[in-house]
Amino acid sequence: MPDSPWQDKDRLYDLYVEQDLSAASIGEELGCSDVTVLDWLDRHDIPTRNSDPPRMTGEDNPRSVSEDDLLADYKRVAEKLDKTPTQSEYNEFGEYSRRAIQSHFGSMGGIQDAASLERLRKGRVTLECEACGEEYSVRHAKKDKSRFCSRDCLGQWMSENLTGKNNRYDYNQTEFTCEWCGESYLKVASEEGKTRFCSQECLVEWRSREYSGENHPRWKDNGDYYRGPNWHRQRAKARGRDDHQCQHCGSSDSDLDVHHIIPFNEFDDYERANRLQNLITLCDSCHSNVEWGNIAIQSKIGTFTE
Repeated sequence: MPDSPWQDKDRLYDLYVEQDLSAASIGEELGCSDVTVLDWLDRHDIPTRNSDPPRMTGEDNPRSVSEDDLLADYKRVAEKLDKTPTQSEYNEFGEYSRRAIQSHFGSMGGIQDAASLERLRKGRVTLECEACGEEYSVRHAKKDKSRFCSRDCLGQWMSENLTGKNNRYDYNQTEFTCEWCGESYLKVASEEGKTRFCSQECLVEWRSREYSGENHPRWKDNGDYYRGPNWHRQRAKARGRDDHQCQHCGSSDSDLDVHHIIPFNEFDDYERANRLQNLITLCDSCHSNVEWGNIAIQSKIGTFTE
């Protein structure tokens, strides 16, 4: 129950809207001034009539409270809530009306500035991006969850803090052993079975040894990698099927590679290795990332037909 009858929203609504009484008449009935009635109508978001101005006399006048007292009360509410009070929050916990604030400070923003509190701009607050240091605004409700001004800054921060041995956080990372140098390195657990080397350099060293000499499954007398007599034809078919675009990033670079999803050397014969289902078009950059293990390509067997 409200402490005073003029604070009862339902009763005010009935008297002011249903019975169409003036603020002065309601004040006489409830034992308060018309200013108090209009103030509580405003607090309850009950629209007021323009033809019903308050008679602001004596203690009812917003100017009857001093600026210092009003400012001290606003700071008290801020300390109680441990944040900058909104208008509705001050209505609930404060001692003075919105009209008093408007009379002395012009607006809620004015009293927030005077109190040296973080200013609420239409429910938004200003924060500093943890990546670039620039200021940006977010809704007050997201203040405690927002840390970056953009996806680019989030990505930059993650690349510096959540990868490799520089990771200072436990994001379910797993330790792997590089197949070339034997050093341990960290990757997210989902990379298990997809990552083999700690760096591009180790991958290159491994490939230089693995893809050379007479023991290489694609070795031919002229020293070129040999992928079978139908390779050039199948490669052209794969590029045409993929609309001459990288199937990972969409690039239409004129110099596109065709990648064996299951490595060529894992097949017993070239015809099975060079099936279109086992081929995919990639740009040079994406192809390198696939070979390095940064991008996983799903097998297309059963998806395409010869």
